[in-house]
Amino acid sequence: MARKQTGFFAIHKQQCFEALNDLFKRPLGNILTLAVLAFALTLPSTFYLLAKNVTLVAQAWQNPTQLTLYLDNNASEQAGADFSEQLQSWPEIEAVTYISPDKGLEDFREHAGFEQALSLLDENPLPAVIIVRPAPDWQNNEQAAQLATKIRTEPTVDEVRLDSDWLQRLAAIQDLSVTLALLMSGLMLFAVFLIVGNTLRLQVLNQKDRIQVMKMVGATDSFILRPYLYVGVWYGLIGAVIAWVLTIIVTILLDGAVEKLAMLYDSNFRLVGLSWDESLILMMTAAFLGLLAARFSAGRHLKEIEPI
Repeated sequence: MARKQTGFFAIHKQQCFEALNDLFKRPLGNILTLAVLAFALTLPSTFYLLAKNVTLVAQAWQNPTQLTLYLDNNASEQAGADFSEQLQSWPEIEAVTYISPDKGLEDFREHAGFEQALSLLDENPLPAVIIVRPAPDWQNNEQAAQLATKIRTEPTVDEVRLDSDWLQRLAAIQDLSVTLALLMSGLMLFAVFLIVGNTLRLQVLNQKDRIQVMKMVGATDSFILRPYLYVGVWYGLIGAVIAWVLTIIVTILLDGAVEKLAMLYDSNFRLVGLSWDESLILMMTAAFLGLLAARFSAGRHLKEIEPI
């Protein structure tokens, strides 16, 4: 029993490396095929990186929802301060920050760089502002919108803005990038399946005479198919390794541009590449697709070839 097992695995090992040697015996045609496979696999991995990094950016910017209240210009500073204290007692609100018109003008002059232009104004045009942070139970967009509607009914309030609007846009961009990555991954992986399947179909047809002779001496379809299965696995695996290298190159090339963009937003975000487990999944997926394509394509045409 031990001899049979040793012989079985020895045959598989021999056929596996023979399939790899056959790839190197036809370098020109196989290099072109592997190049097409590599580019087909690079596209979904690149789109995956895009979706992954957009998701990381969205998670990093998930600050608590805030409401910005612009008070009526006719309201006195004391009325604004009293109203902010009143809001602090609401159970829906966790924290309140009151910014007087004078404080707002001072901050605007310091941060916006319009000191000379503001000095020409006869009076302060800025209203009093109250920044409201809802309680944890009121952080989601729906409840924050209800709170904003309630605050708008107050006579002192002129306008209420929900500062999470841009987060909703960022979430929409995240959903779009994930959907695009899934679609492109599906299309490109199917293209890999077709490329490997068509390549092995041509190999089977080119070796028709050899297959007929093997069937005449008693070789089964599964025995004849096995080398083609290994060829399919090698196609997928080697193509995935090349695609992994190309993805790293793409990551390095884009990292500088992403760093410059992040600096404009006062962020130290850097482009995150494929992790080791993600790289392993890429190679395993490509190898499985190669195996599956070989099984369907080569197996189907082997059954059609009969010994003379």
